[in-house]
Amino acid sequence: MKAGEATLQKILNTSRQFIIPIYQRNFSWEKKQFKQLWTDIQRASKFTRERTHFIGSIVYIDMGTPAGRPQQLMLIDGQQRLTTLSLLLCALKRYVQKNDVETNLIKTKKIDNQFLLNSDETDDDKYKLLLNAQDRETYIKLLEQTEFTVNTPSKRIMNCYEYFYQQIEKCADDLNSIFLGILNLSLVAISLDKDKDNPQLIFESMNSTGKDLAQSDLLRNYLLMDLSTREQNRLYTTYWKPMEDAFGQYAYLEKFDYFIRDFLTIKQNNGHICKVNDVYEQFKRYYIEQNLTKEDILKEIFIYAKYYAAIELDREKDKDLRMYWRQIRMIDCHVAYPFFLQLYHDYEQKNLAKEDFILIIKTTISYIVRRAICEIPTNSLNKTFAVFYNKINKQDYVNSVLKEYILKTAYRAFPTDYEVREKLQTKDIYHFRLKNYLLEMLENYYHKEPIDIVRDNYTIEHIMPQSPELNMTWQKMLGENWREVQKIYLHTLGNLTLTGYNSEMGNKSFEEKLNGENGFKHSHLKLNQYVASCEAWNKKSIQQRTSLLTDLILKIWSYPVFKNK
Repeated sequence: MKAGEATLQKILNTSRQFIIPIYQRNFSWEKKQFKQLWTDIQRASKFTRERTHFIGSIVYIDMGTPAGRPQQLMLIDGQQRLTTLSLLLCALKRYVQKNDVETNLIKTKKIDNQFLLNSDETDDDKYKLLLNAQDRETYIKLLEQTEFTVNTPSKRIMNCYEYFYQQIEKCADDLNSIFLGILNLSLVAISLDKDKDNPQLIFESMNSTGKDLAQSDLLRNYLLMDLSTREQNRLYTTYWKPMEDAFGQYAYLEKFDYFIRDFLTIKQNNGHICKVNDVYEQFKRYYIEQNLTKEDILKEIFIYAKYYAAIELDREKDKDLRMYWRQIRMIDCHVAYPFFLQLYHDYEQKNLAKEDFILIIKTTISYIVRRAICEIPTNSLNKTFAVFYNKINKQDYVNSVLKEYILKTAYRAFPTDYEVREKLQTKDIYHFRLKNYLLEMLENYYHKEPIDIVRDNYTIEHIMPQSPELNMTWQKMLGENWREVQKIYLHTLGNLTLTGYNSEMGNKSFEEKLNGENGFKHSHLKLNQYVASCEAWNKKSIQQRTSLLTDLILKIWSYPVFKNK
């Protein structure tokens, strides 16, 4: 290992190329990091030539210099800051060129030749920095000023470029200071010997806190880093890149760690659920204990990633399953994902029929919804679903699942019809976390063309108004105990409905809400049919509507009934 301090100009102002290996994460810095770098540059712009501002380190392996080509340097660590600085310089060059404001210090060719391009080279050798597959096209197109031709640009690459271009515009009268600040930045450049140093150990020690890298980034590096370049490319393009594509840029960054946690919950098969921040260490332990090849484990991850994407990311192709996965997302049923992933695998392997798969999903939804209605604590559910699959009898698959649900007791019990009905008599549905889902499903039970509350701009309407001082018309309709009736039944199921005209109804009388231009009698929503049939709205009508809707709830989210063989 060789280490030395150097300026950005010294690092880049030669015929060399820093290559981001395919196993490295995508560019992931955000505005917080951009802003800090910009502040550092502004501070460094005031330094004398003898003083520099240290911004971190880069670690690379010298892969040698092929005949007639730039020196090849594989960048092990520091790609985020080197990419960000290159995008800043790209933005500065573009601004100077566009506005024709070159100075003695800042010239576009100088920026190209010293920081961005190996001007005498062609094809990929032309670029001093070569990003990984996900970011490469966007970065190169920015350098070539043709980014508008990219079909799916890297959002974070573009965000970085646009941020710095905007900052440069604000400092247009002082471009020389910006450039001086860049020249005064310094890094520690650490060169590894590819035959003597262990890049994986060095990489882990430099990222041991896990703050800079996602767990899945560490995992990918662990699986691919020490392989030959050819093998890295084969495994990455066969398994990892398709997973990145299936998840998409945002979901890969935000959800892939959670997928790996669920994958480990399945594979460890002991009911243990690790914390997301411990995924990498748990994965290494599992991989070593199982004595798997890297291709074996990548293949397994790839298979379950497809299932996860179908469930969580709306990638399901089967329209029936897609409908139920949407419900799973609406009720935020992440705790059951390890269970669903195992079921999905059996379904894909033809060991579980589609109708049985759907019945189990529906029963699981009922279990979650009924427990939520009955206000049963959810802290046991992680463990419940982590070990559920172990209790399935594959000879009587679906009935063994239903039996397991029925036999659950105490805090894991499946609430009965009686318990749900009792709870709904006076339950505050308006502040219930599943209120939108509940009302949407009740409405859609009768529809071949289902509504979507968010898409169709529906809101929840209190039939009896929320105003603490109801007008005399309402007081008379509700009776002398109107305050008590309002207090008890205001937010209950029977007093809530859906409308597209919430702001127009407000505290109007029931007659106006019923017969107005946009009143309940003119509504095409099934939820409003009972309301439209009422001549008055009071305690009795609210209770009757609650009872009718509860009957429907018990049908939609039904108690398990064994399937006849």
